[in-house]
Amino acid sequence: MPETAPVLRSNGDPLVSSPPPESGGAHALREPATRAGSAADTDSASAALPDAGGDLLTNNRILVTAPRHRIEKRTPLLWVIEGIWSWAVLAGLQVGWYFWGENVMGFWNWVVVAVTVPLAFMNIVVAPWWRYLVARWDVSDTAVCSRKGWWTTQFRIAPLARLQTVYTTRTLFERWFGLATVNASTASAQGTVEIRGLAVADAEALAQHLIAIANLDSEDGT
Repeated sequence: MPETAPVLRSNGDPLVSSPPPESGGAHALREPATRAGSAADTDSASAALPDAGGDLLTNNRILVTAPRHRIEKRTPLLWVIEGIWSWAVLAGLQVGWYFWGENVMGFWNWVVVAVTVPLAFMNIVVAPWWRYLVARWDVSDTAVCSRKGWWTTQFRIAPLARLQTVYTTRTLFERWFGLATVNASTASAQGTVEIRGLAVADAEALAQHLIAIANLDSEDGT
């Protein structure tokens, strides 16, 4: 009987380690076919994406529990500006309390200042760079994921087959820095994957890539 070469998985590992039965029947073991035709359609959709996002969307089989892509290096400056804006409003309220409040130079006014100053320092000076080091994102042929946070790290994964909405947003400060945010949501209340700090071209390419996959797999979504 001629020797039969083992069937291999896509990663090179043998799918069948034992020889076929001696009954003579043709037993061709294969991995279950999923999303017939989606690979070709996805490749054609990725080919039409802007060149800026090409390098980010070529990975097909990644370990989504270890996202690889960093966000843009100018994102911490964006968070610094956002932090200054937020804490400036609170500082204005405290100044008003100091000059026009009933307890001018009161004890509680100084207590609030003592609490506000270290918190503002952490959020404006420390947190932006810490968040940048933590932030990661990635997309595979089955899921999109993001990791973010500084005091508490948040990791979210959204199956591509269950995506319902994909959109990009740009705040006023994000426009100043040429950045955008990609949001990919599912039916779950906590199922939105938010990826901040992407260049505009990369955000648009990623959104189009996810939309193409969501459309192809719409029959499997819930």
